[in-house]
Amino acid sequence: MPFTVKKSPHAVLKWESGGVGEKCKEWIGSRTKGFSGGIFLFLLLVSSGVCAQTIPNTYAPTTWSNACLQFGNRERDRIFTDYANLYNQHNVLNFGVALLGAGVLANTKMDGNFQRWYGNQVRSGSSDELSKVAKTFGEGQYFIPAMAVSAFTYRFLQEKPVISECVLGEFTDRTFRGYLVGAPALLTLQPLLGAGRPSNGPSYWRPFQNANAVSGHAFMGAVPFITAAQMTDRPVVKGLLYALSGFTAWSRVNDDAHYLSQALLGWYLAYLSVRAVSATESMSRLPRGLTIFPVSEAGSAGIGLYYQF
Repeated sequence: MPFTVKKSPHAVLKWESGGVGEKCKEWIGSRTKGFSGGIFLFLLLVSSGVCAQTIPNTYAPTTWSNACLQFGNRERDRIFTDYANLYNQHNVLNFGVALLGAGVLANTKMDGNFQRWYGNQVRSGSSDELSKVAKTFGEGQYFIPAMAVSAFTYRFLQEKPVISECVLGEFTDRTFRGYLVGAPALLTLQPLLGAGRPSNGPSYWRPFQNANAVSGHAFMGAVPFITAAQMTDRPVVKGLLYALSGFTAWSRVNDDAHYLSQALLGWYLAYLSVRAVSATESMSRLPRGLTIFPVSEAGSAGIGLYYQF
């Protein structure tokens, strides 16, 4: 039997037999969206504090001014190295192959045919509900500030130093740098290729006509999962994380918000960006200063010297 519940003199929520009414859905949705974003931001902001509480401080104290200087210099070096690892001659071929493949899909009927097939044969109410969850991971208004604040807080506290290395801190730092290094390519390719959304018409590239040729959500949503995948050595976990990294890209195709070529380009740019950050990290694993290590080759042995500035 239908009944009503009065929330206030100006708001009435209605329930009807068989399900929640439309007004109730709208009221709940408008509040849970901001609430979930706030909770996520809060959790990431305290990540550095968790590291500080769980890892003892074994370093000699330093002044805040020196910590700020060291922090700025090292973050500058890390970020510049990230850019050098992505925008170099070795990645020209990778970008070229990706653009060639996406261009074939976008500038033929393949993108449109796939979109129609998916909409008619695969998309359903269940896929739409799952897509709402997947799309959340590509929401930059939540993830970018959360990762940025957490990453910079973590790195700064390391310079003071207050904390040692922490997995959660490393994850937020590398994720934010993945966003940062891939952003110029994303923001350049979107208008340069000029493709529109499925609702705008065909997927053909028309330079500077639109700015949807590379899915920003696919890029944003893939970076955290690919980062986590490249931080683990467990094959099963790594495979699962790589699979999840395509979750947001799939949602854009499901929602008819992007063509397949656009979603794939967003994912692949995320992969190249995270790989560049991982390359920087692999270079910085040796301690600063002089490192002496054994060298063994056929018929000879010796020592090697490496100085990390």
